[in-house]
Amino acid sequence: MTKKYAIITNQETKTVDVGLGTDEQFYKSIGMTEMDVEQAYNGAWYLKGYAPQRPEPTPQEQIRSLESQITDRNIRCALLGDQYAIDKINEIEGLIAELREKIPVQGGEQ
Repeated sequence: MTKKYAIITNQETKTVDVGLGTDEQFYKSIGMTEMDVEQAYNGAWYLKGYAPQRPEPTPQEQIRSLESQITDRNIRCALLGDQYAIDKINEIEGLIAELREKIPVQGGEQ
């Protein structure tokens, strides 16, 4: 549980402004009270239990992430001649192929 001095800025979404310092008197003077809050994946603060969850990545986002892993591993593999890295690259390339199959065909291209 994270208790901080905060003030609700949106009753519907339960977003809050949070006092990040230690000056309790100042925070009280501007209407903040001690509340249970949490920080969402996007950096915004919410009352505890209201922070949105990170959305599931799309297949395209997953592919971009995996491709960047391959680039990083290719560099290390080239420098070290690491068989484990080569096997991992092959595994990641298989995952990319599976994800590409899930992407709907648009305009005749996949």
